Amino acid sequence: MNHSRLLAAVLLLALPVAARAQTNPATKTTTVAKPTTATKPASEQVTEVIEDLDPATGKVIRRTTRTTTLPAGTALPSGGSTAIAADGRATDSQVSDFFREKTTVGALTAPALLDAYSRFIEKVRAERRTWTPANWANAAAVLGSLNGRYEQVRANFVLDDKVTIRSQQAEFQTLRTARQLSDQVSDKL
Repeated sequence: MNHSRLLAAVLLLALPVAARAQTNPATKTTTVAKPTTATKPASEQVTEVIEDLDPATGKVIRRTTRTTTLPAGTALPSGGSTAIAADGRATDSQVSDFFREKTTVGALTAPALLDAYSRFIEKVRAERRTWTPANWANAAAVLGSLNGRYEQVRANFVLDDKVTIRSQQAEFQTLRTARQLSDQVSDKL
């Protein structure tokens, strides 16, 4: 009887958080800096891209770009240390760092891409408990790169492989959302 009351209390606390997570899109911020002049720059332009993601699908539903000019040598706004492309994809060096082996996403064949998705989800499963939000953002960018390549070579996959890839994409989104909900619930308790 006591356990059912505890379960009911936890569910009552989790329901508003779960509802909020389903209605409020996640936000991802990317900052890229470039000098405004070819020689020793007195200032540099900083472009910040903010993407609102649909929590159910993980797809971008709105993208806002803001460009500002900062004096040279000024620290970039927070989030500038991980240079993720404006489309949310990781660079080849970030993908290589994630997999801990040299990987060029644009050169992956269909079988190699299927293997990359398998290694990606295995790494997520193994390491997710210790990940920070920055690790999750990096993994999402790596998945974005894999997804971009998948769209290019999708015709080369048989139906079973397409289903496998889609299930791995969905599993990542599920694990990420579960972690976000867990963090929100633990903040409330």
